[in-house]
Amino acid sequence: MNLAHDPILNKMTIFSVGWFFFLFSSVGLASDFHSPRTDALGGAGHASPLLNDAIYSNPSFTPFVRTHSLSFNYLSFAGGVINTSDYYGHNINASVVDGTAETLFQAGVGYTRRDDASIIHVTAAKGLIERMGIGLGGKFIFPNNTSGNHSSDASLSTTGIVASWFQTAVIVDNLFESAASLGFYREYTLGTKINLQGIASLFIDPHWIPSLPLSQSTHQATWGFEAGAEFTFMSDFFLRIGTFQNSTVPFQAQKGDGFGAGIGWLGPKLSFDYGYSRVNLPIASYSHNFGATLFF
Repeated sequence: MNLAHDPILNKMTIFSVGWFFFLFSSVGLASDFHSPRTDALGGAGHASPLLNDAIYSNPSFTPFVRTHSLSFNYLSFAGGVINTSDYYGHNINASVVDGTAETLFQAGVGYTRRDDASIIHVTAAKGLIERMGIGLGGKFIFPNNTSGNHSSDASLSTTGIVASWFQTAVIVDNLFESAASLGFYREYTLGTKINLQGIASLFIDPHWIPSLPLSQSTHQATWGFEAGAEFTFMSDFFLRIGTFQNSTVPFQAQKGDGFGAGIGWLGPKLSFDYGYSRVNLPIASYSHNFGATLFF
């Protein structure tokens, strides 16, 4: 196929460029929650989130999910030192997605209970053309303290499937920075995925957080990245590895450096995933993340 003369691709490219500049003139998804797959990929995967991951990593990918799915996740973490004491805890998450093409638009909702806050995410998305989608997300943040205050914010994203071997996404999260005091800074992410003939997928997701205080950065910079690889065995088993720098660590509610690894199984109607994440900076710690998703 001659991509240079593909009218659908040409329209998608023009719209992608326009949407990209709109985002940057108007204001990564920060990923307030990581599924086992996301953790295993070091936080990467924005260009092609699996099933319910689209709620948190890239709402505009929801039209490509094309199924109903219900997901449950449990994460436990430990290690490090905060106020001279070892710390540990757990996060829980549940979500539902309707990505079927028969609906007017595709949508998802998720609930996450973290040590620092409870967060409700809602998303809506629509496929504009066969290989492109746009999405809008909203979040409601309820800090786990006695103040009674809560915040809300939003995200915008677009996904383009440029070719069978390459797809990309642009995401801007925390548009209004209404919860910046809690660490929810505006973040721009460029997600990329390279498909190596179905044997493996490579993900490289750089991000930029313009207003991130350097005192909260692991490298005295407002830039960072997540990168990962997913290897496919027998079409339904997956091995995942990844690394991240100056990226959101949800269970620490701050930026960090580290790496991840994990495995997954994708059946006809059910998937199971496990992800391990090791944080080296600023607080050494680790987490185990387990998830199950039913789709139909």
